[in-house]
Amino acid sequence: VVMTNNNNGNNITPKDEIPVINLSNPNTEQLLQQILRACTTWGFFQLINHDIPLPLIQSYRDSKARFFSMPYETKLNLKRNAQNARGYFDDELTKRRRDWKEALDVGVPGSRKWDTADFDESNACLDGFNQFPTQEECPDFREVTVEYFEECAKLSNRLARLMACALGITEGSDDAQ
Repeated sequence: VVMTNNNNGNNITPKDEIPVINLSNPNTEQLLQQILRACTTWGFFQLINHDIPLPLIQSYRDSKARFFSMPYETKLNLKRNAQNARGYFDDELTKRRRDWKEALDVGVPGSRKWDTADFDESNACLDGFNQFPTQEECPDFREVTVEYFEECAKLSNRLARLMACALGITEGSDDAQ
């Protein structure tokens, strides 16, 4: 069985593996070609050697585990609502059936400044304000989340530049708008 990607005519066979992009590849031209092929053939890829420190990734995972192990009543104090779509929830529906999950929606603050208080008016976004547990409820949760978000933002910006470059879009060109 051969599956054809109608967008560009590339054939993908079931034995093909998801592309793995090594961001530490010193051969920039090769890296750009790998990104281009992965994006145009698969639409996604696995990224390795991305420079987000493994201790930070582990701290992020640990802090999330601590959050979700907090008492239910404590998490409910952070529940999202009609005025604020950011926060804790465990009542999402898929196809009118309740999902078996808990989640905490957070995002970059409206001010783009993590050092501004979460409920400061400048941090209002279309989807509300971030809600974090207190330091006493879940030590270092906010700090680790912020550090992880910042590292992911740097990586996202780098990847966006590489993708644009792979597509032949240069800064200042009409296509870069």
